Amino acid sequence: MNRNPDRSTKIAGPLVPDLLRQLPGTEGMIARPDGTKLRVVDAGAGADVLLVHGFGVPAESYSLVQPALVGSGRRVVAYDQRGHGRSTCGTDGIGASQFRGDLRAVADYHDLRDATLVCHSMGNFVALGLLTDPAFRKRISRAVLVSPITGNSSKGAPSALVQGPLIQWGLAQRLASGRRIGSILAAQSLGPGASPAVVEASRLSMAAIPSALGPAVTMLRKESVQDVLPDIDVPLYVLTGTADRTTPSWHAELIVARAQDARIDYLADGGHMLNWEAPEHIVRAALEEWVD
Repeated sequence: MNRNPDRSTKIAGPLVPDLLRQLPGTEGMIARPDGTKLRVVDAGAGADVLLVHGFGVPAESYSLVQPALVGSGRRVVAYDQRGHGRSTCGTDGIGASQFRGDLRAVADYHDLRDATLVCHSMGNFVALGLLTDPAFRKRISRAVLVSPITGNSSKGAPSALVQGPLIQWGLAQRLASGRRIGSILAAQSLGPGASPAVVEASRLSMAAIPSALGPAVTMLRKESVQDVLPDIDVPLYVLTGTADRTTPSWHAELIVARAQDARIDYLADGGHMLNWEAPEHIVRAALEEWVD
């Protein structure tokens, strides 16, 4: 267990346009039976990596991670979950089974093999609930879980308890649209060392959260994956920030305590958006540098 991972290969100095830029690669759309269309970006060549983003943000939340992995000789598949980014939401609506069915469809469509799964925030809730599915499990060899949420989202997270209803009512988005108040609101999810660019990109992302994602807030508050964790045999690397007030470290610690093969690293003063705050550590983990 490491409470201050080495950050010597830090990706330095991103500006707001760097954080919000479109992911490079070949774009496609996957049609789901209920009419949902999932936007997918496939880039690079080499060992497979599958990126699963968190609540309210599109695949571009991996804007610093994805190019670094592609440049390191990986084939990287990223997608917008239903209702996020440029993916639509069909007649089945928003829910855990729908998100997981979409994730399985992406892995199958791109015929991923021996893939490294990288998840952030809600992406962990989605993926952990699917890792006991044999058809999906056979495609995954390891997983990197960043700022994970296992469900019961309001437990130990006052900011999530307040922000969840505000997002459902559309008030958080309106508040975030104002730069001064929005920056204060966005900073609540970040570590104390987050750059102004990360704060601003987080504010803009919060302002753009679709109101249709309200059911996902309820899902994360009322549901949990804790019962399936003992059945997960994939090697897991779990990364949590010590200053994360959105998904506090008890989520990561629960995964490590219950899953069959998991280790944890604590990133000192890291907040919730580690894929922007400390992308270099996620890249190293995805490149298997955490494997002893």
